[in-house]
Amino acid sequence: MGGHALILGLTGGYCAGKSSAAAALHEAGWTVIDVDALGHAALERSAPEVARLLGPGALKADGAPDRRAIGAMVFADPVLLARYEAIVHPAMNALVEEAVSRAGPRACVDAAILYRLPIVAACDTIIEARAPLALRLIRGRARDGLGALAMLGRIRSQRPLRDAGKAWKGKTVVVWNALGEDGFKRRVVGLAERAFRSLAADLGAVDREPAPGA
Repeated sequence: MGGHALILGLTGGYCAGKSSAAAALHEAGWTVIDVDALGHAALERSAPEVARLLGPGALKADGAPDRRAIGAMVFADPVLLARYEAIVHPAMNALVEEAVSRAGPRACVDAAILYRLPIVAACDTIIEARAPLALRLIRGRARDGLGALAMLGRIRSQRPLRDAGKAWKGKTVVVWNALGEDGFKRRVVGLAERAFRSLAADLGAVDREPAPGA
């Protein structure tokens, strides 16, 4: 399979299990590209422009971006969110493309906002983690210490992502995370490995086809 490579997209809403899926894929040998981490790197580079947009409250005392404060501001205002993303996303997209090019045969692009990124078009398969709302709220409370209204606000802000995902329905597999984390992880890894083997088999068949006129 040496030259065969697959780009797997991994996405999911707030506290639906995307991070657990990414951890399982990493343990299974996939190169997981954490777009959130790359977004942090892009934000560091864009801190002066972000501060001009959002005001001094977007920065900590040492001048570093205050991600919690920025999130509170932009998630509450769709127009402001769009202006913020117009500053940070070009740098982030460049970092994502660079990371994918170095990833090797099993690349997983882990991104909550995958459906809005240019890299989505290059994904061979997309796994979308979903979970019941009540379970997501329980997880969010335990993980982030947020109240129900704050969590529901984050979930509502992600609705446009679900709409954008309809354009990629043909290569998206939804995996529900409701009955236990171990089973969820096994399903995610199993789907990813089957997609990789399928792509390798398809490319191998093409490699074996005789050249036209041979």
